[in-house]
Amino acid sequence: MFKTISAIAAIAILSACGETKRTGSFELKGTLSNSNGETIYLEKLINPQPVIVDSTVIDEKGNFEFKTYTPHIGFYRIKLDQQNFAMLVLDSTDKVKLTANLKDLARTYKVEGSPETALFVEYNEITNQKNIRMDSLNQAFQAIVQTIKMDSLKMDSLSAIFEKPFNEIMNSFNATISEKITKNPDKYASMIAIQGMEPDKFGDLYKKLDEGLNKKYPSDKGVKMFHEVVSKMLATTIGQKAPEIVLPTPDDKELALSSFRGKIVLVDFWASWCGPCRKEMPNVVKAYAKYKDKGFEIYGVSLDQDKGRWLEAIQKDGITWPQVSDLKYWDSYAAKLYAVEGIPYTVLLDKEGKIIAKNLRGADLEKAIEKAISVK
Repeated sequence: MFKTISAIAAIAILSACGETKRTGSFELKGTLSNSNGETIYLEKLINPQPVIVDSTVIDEKGNFEFKTYTPHIGFYRIKLDQQNFAMLVLDSTDKVKLTANLKDLARTYKVEGSPETALFVEYNEITNQKNIRMDSLNQAFQAIVQTIKMDSLKMDSLSAIFEKPFNEIMNSFNATISEKITKNPDKYASMIAIQGMEPDKFGDLYKKLDEGLNKKYPSDKGVKMFHEVVSKMLATTIGQKAPEIVLPTPDDKELALSSFRGKIVLVDFWASWCGPCRKEMPNVVKAYAKYKDKGFEIYGVSLDQDKGRWLEAIQKDGITWPQVSDLKYWDSYAAKLYAVEGIPYTVLLDKEGKIIAKNLRGADLEKAIEKAISVK
């Protein structure tokens, strides 16, 4: 199960609320077809809810102009209502001219004078094209699945056939986005584009964007938060030494992750309320039974809030390995330290405490443990 909003997406809409009365050269005006004197609004995207910072009435010729506020760099939207809006990335020196059909702002708007918005639109179009290709391929996959029903051998063969084109689409998408971020390493819009890209594969890209944004916007709240999240992400990439965790066990005794140094350790983030975690638990129980006497240990980190439910799940699921929790749900210090965005989430450590694999499940988990144990 996942948080309702990713860390980077949250950061992107948490930039400092720095709107001020109009003092600079900022302009935001344009023409909207199919309009009839409606009021439109300029909103700043701030978590957890957008805030209206300006409004204006469209004149009889379809022209409009926002006159009250000068924006601080960040994400905004012009909206008619909650379902009809156009996304913008605005800065205080922009002179923006926007044209669109008021009946469908998102699909028809065109912008001049806002480099950040232009880049955002490019990123969005690249993502949309990827999604169209993925949806088409998935529909073809599902259509064939319906014909072979529950034949596991045919399913395995079908999955293998479709794996290549799926990977080709994702590799092409990642390459295109990476190239564009590399050319725009100091753009606010790039913070949205990079989310979802694996830090283990694109660590250098995260660093480049982090450095570029910090150089351009050193005092910006959103950029500072982005830096914090990226630092945590990169600290838990494969090859890094696992950050220390010290949390209380069910009997309120503090237990350090480092106390298991010398063993292959699986850090397992889970919770009693997490359906996918409970579904995966039999595989973890099986792996523990198979390897616990061969130098393998599990350090379970629960994101529970209710201690009673946590203890009940431990007993019901047959969990016999060490468990810890600060009972703080998604505010768990360990989850934040490891930049956990969804559970179940696992991190496999070698005997020296270095991260060697992540997010393992089922057969892949056993294979990784077997490989790690065999290393002398």
